[in-house]
Amino acid sequence: MNKTLKMVFFGSLVFNLLLLGVLLGRLPHRFERPPSRQARLEHALKEFPEPARARFRDTFERMRRDGEPRDNQIQQTRDEILRIIVHDPFDEAAYDRQITKMNALRSERTGIMATIIKDQVQHSTPEQRHMLVDMLKRAMPPRPSQS
Repeated sequence: MNKTLKMVFFGSLVFNLLLLGVLLGRLPHRFERPPSRQARLEHALKEFPEPARARFRDTFERMRRDGEPRDNQIQQTRDEILRIIVHDPFDEAAYDRQITKMNALRSERTGIMATIIKDQVQHSTPEQRHMLVDMLKRAMPPRPSQS
């Protein structure tokens, strides 16, 4: 082999080894999942004193428990909306009914959550309310914009 061919072969070998190292170095991070909302809330609750922590846990559990049936209804309504969209011919009235139903369910869920949070903060100190706001900001990051 001439000198140029040896240099190209050696350069290719070095490049491929570097590429393999980069890929293998990133591989473990591909399988990591971001912490669940529950895990983020639990982590944030560590700042609270134990009685308040237990009360907030109960509140979040109540929100989850009370919201679950409604979330299931929202999912079923969403599935029905998607079915209507792909059905031929398109039924505009059925679509509008399902959208109205979806908006009503979401509004109910928001109202229930607002009432539960209001009940919770009425029994909290101002410091605990500030901690709650900080915790909710960290535990529930903003959704990406849909532009």
